[in-house]
Parts: sequence; C-alpha cells; structure tokens
Amino acid sequence: MRRLGFTLEQLRSFVAVAENEHISRAAASLFLTQAAVTQQVRHFERAVGLQLLERDGRRVRLTHAGRSLAETCRAALRGVEVVEDAAKAMKHLQAGSLYVGASPTCAAYYLPPNLAEFTRRHPGIKLSVTVDTSAELNRQVMLGTLDCALIEGAPDPELAARELARDELLLVVHRDHPLAGLRTITSDDFAGYLYLGRGPQWSAERYVSEMLGDVYEKIESLNLGHPEYVRAAVVAGLGFAALSKRAVASDLESGLLKRLPIQPILRPISLIRRTTRGGPAEEAFWDLLTGTEVVASGKIAADGHPES
Repeated sequence: MRRLGFTLEQLRSFVAVAENEHISRAAASLFLTQAAVTQQVRHFERAVGLQLLERDGRRVRLTHAGRSLAETCRAALRGVEVVEDAAKAMKHLQAGSLYVGASPTCAAYYLPPNLAEFTRRHPGIKLSVTVDTSAELNRQVMLGTLDCALIEGAPDPELAARELARDELLLVVHRDHPLAGLRTITSDDFAGYLYLGRGPQWSAERYVSEMLGDVYEKIESLNLGHPEYVRAAVVAGLGFAALSKRAVASDLESGLLKRLPIQPILRPISLIRRTTRGGPAEEAFWDLLTGTEVVASGKIAADGHPES
C-alpha cells in the first residue's frame, strides 16, 4: 500500500476551513489555534501539490481545486469515521465474531447453555462452532483458526487452560446383555464380549484404558468414532461401552441400559485458548465461562464442579 503524504489532522483542518471559509472559526471547531490550522492546511497543500485556498481579507475562499478536493476529503473522513464506529462496536460487543471449538460431549452438554447465555448478552456477535476431537481442537486453537475450545481431553501445555467441570465416564451395557446381571466384575469377565470404542484419536480411550487396566488391550473392540454412534450401538445390544453419564442418564433411568460395577472416572472439562490476549468477543466468552457462570444444566461451584 502506498504511504500517504499527508495526515488525518491535515485532512480534518482543510475540511474544517473549507466548511467555515474562515480560519478562526475552523480553529474553534477543532479546538486548535489559528496558527496550528493554518500550518496544517499549508502542509496539506504542499503534500497534494495544489493551491486549495485564497485569502479574501479575514475570510478564505476555496480555489476550483479546493472545491473539487473538499468533497473527496469529506468522503475520506467519513470512511475513517466508519472504521472508528466499527471498532467501537466491536469493542462494546455490538458486532464481531467468535470461533469456538468443542469435543462431542462438550458440544452436546456443556457448550449450548453457555452459547445461549453469550448470545443473549451479545446478540450482535456472529458465532461459528467446530466439533472435533480434543487433539484436533488443541491444534486449531494453537494455529489460531479457533479462538477457544471446550475439550474433555488434555490441553496442549502451550495453551492457556481452565478446568470448568468434571464429566463422569461410566461403563454401560444393554439390560439384556450378559454382563448386565453381574454384581461384581473382574478382568476375565470381559473376555468374549465386544467393547464399543471411539478410536485411538479420541481422548476418551485413554480414560477407558485406565478403567479397564491390562484387559483393555486384550478384548475385542469395534471403533465407531462419535460417542453418539457408540451409544446407539450399546442401546442396540452390540456390546459394552464407556459413555458420559450425561449422555446415558435417561437410558439408565428408564432401565434400558445398565451401569457396570466398575469405578467410574471423572475427566476434566477444560476451556482452552492461546496465551495472548484475544479480541473483545473472545475475552467476553472466556470471562463468561471462567467466571463460574452457566455450565451444563446449571452453574458451577467455586471448586469447578457442577452444582447438583
């Protein structure tokens, strides 16, 4: 871009003189001295290489070039005002955009109430949501293609992270599955039964490996990807799986699914972002979530766990 030979102050001084056709009045409107306005206009004339004003006693008159250029200068100043207005609107969250990521569990149970509250407060902000694995969301936040993300996996150590809640991961089966009738379960009991998993790229598998121990590597498994596909397969009686308590709450209540007697694992729900300060919309969203406000079905307590 070509560098301008004049400044905005010179432009404003010339337009003020052109509108008032009087140096002192122009100076008063700009809260400047007459000498300062005169100097600014002379610098502007020198920069554009044109005589724009002629003196007529105490008054000044626009030359033909001055009249022609005055309209263009007014339009230019209006363009600057539009930029300033847009920046102010974004600063006060009347306009702007927010790019948020969420892993599937977070997208289903933790993000929606927060987005609803954010939109209620800032209806002028355009939202975009990306649902992906925690690892991929870490990568996109690091690159800057996402402003922030809610994940249940481990945050990248180079990102800023704040734990907001704990999600309970349970082992469940269909009520007619042979495992459903066992009051206690050992590793040997899983032999011969199909484990319905997500796949190695999903953070939940690390937690399932902790729950099952060495048998995790030995049992037959079927990777289905998205946790909702896993849930559908469990409901169909295909095998057993580890799912968020929130995802199967109604199935457990109705008796369609049974919880296996294995100690559940609490996995953290974390909000991640880059360590540098973001734009106004990102900062407002971060403050909403980390200010112990709306998370999941209610507010979270001071210890970061959902209130019951």
